[in-house]
Amino acid sequence: MVTYIVHLMVRHEVYAEYVDWLKSEHIPEMLTLPGFLAAEMCLRKGGSMEASSKDVKIIYKLKDEEHMKLYMTEYAMKLREKGLEKFPGQFSAQREVWLETINFESK
Repeated sequence: MVTYIVHLMVRHEVYAEYVDWLKSEHIPEMLTLPGFLAAEMCLRKGGSMEASSKDVKIIYKLKDEEHMKLYMTEYAMKLREKGLEKFPGQFSAQREVWLETINFESK
C-alpha cells in the first residue's frame, strides 16, 4: 500500500470554492484512476485571519508502488493542470509519497 499526501495552501478568497471543487470533481476523478483505492480530505479548523491562505490535506491510498509510478507518468500533469487553470495563482501544493504504512487501532 502506498500513501500519497497532497498538502495544499489555498487563498482565503477562493477557499470555499476550491474545497467544493476538490469534493465534487478532483478527488472523485482521482479515485477513478488505476490503483487509487481511497481518499481522505482533512480541513484545518481556525487559523489566523491575517494569514493569506488556509490548509487542506488530501491523503490518497494506492494499491502499490507500480500504480503510483503509473499515476506520476501518465496522469499527474494533466490533473494538476486542471487545478492550475481553474484557480491560477490561488493555491500551492506540496506532495509526499510514503511507501510503507503501519496501522494501529485502539482496543
